[in-house]
Amino acid sequence: IIREIADNEDRHQKRCNFESYNKMYAVKQIINYLNENYENKISLDQIAHNMYLSPVYISKMFKEETGETPINYLIKIRLEKAKDILAASNDQSIKSIANSVGYDDVYHFSKLFKKYYGKSPLYYKNSV
Repeated sequence: IIREIADNEDRHQKRCNFESYNKMYAVKQIINYLNENYENKISLDQIAHNMYLSPVYISKMFKEETGETPINYLIKIRLEKAKDILAASNDQSIKSIANSVGYDDVYHFSKLFKKYYGKSPLYYKNSV
């Protein structure tokens, strides 16, 4: 009887590790997708559809593994890319930079940028 319990515990342990491996793999796939497609329109529903999983499950799993939601992760990627472009001190307009990192609305982009970095994109561009 004790051996059966130990065998059951071993099987349960392996299943848990397998599940967490699958979660990590799925999260890595999502991160890769976000990094490769950040300049396009991306929604949680679209990611879920591509992975054959529910949006709620993806959001929960992603947050468990990374500490943030997929959309917040995407925002950070986009803003980091925008910061790099701004720092390169080229002559691109803020609107053009916003569009190149996936934002159609330059006002929304500027608001997010200021929220994350404490400076407007234009001020950041001029101070680098």
